[in-house]
Amino acid sequence: MRKKGLLICFVMLVMLVTGCGSKTTVPHLGLPDTKEITAVKVITIDGFSCSCSDKEWIGQFVSVISSAQATDKPAIQEHPASNYYGEFIILNGEEVIECIYYDVKDSGTYIEKTYQGIYEIDMDELKGLIRNMK
Repeated sequence: MRKKGLLICFVMLVMLVTGCGSKTTVPHLGLPDTKEITAVKVITIDGFSCSCSDKEWIGQFVSVISSAQATDKPAIQEHPASNYYGEFIILNGEEVIECIYYDVKDSGTYIEKTYQGIYEIDMDELKGLIRNMK
């Protein structure tokens, strides 16, 4: 009987330490195929807005954004919690396929896919991407 009581205490202790469940994982940042994307509209944090339909730039865009590393933070709302964020609006003709937000906080740059997850991205790559719009 004593061994059974110790076993129950041990199991409860293990459950307490591990949080009784698995860690939430953010899925891979899935983007539309480059063939589906006709343009990307960028709205920067400071309000600058432009659109690019150059296929080479769109390929670079998909490559850079896809390189973002998932964090353990889920995106649980329509827009980032910060008031200072930019947007990448992915278009197929006039139809909005996807909207990805980006912001700078806690000395890092993050992109956020609504209701999917928050991903960390290299700030220099992101700046270079925006600077090289054609």
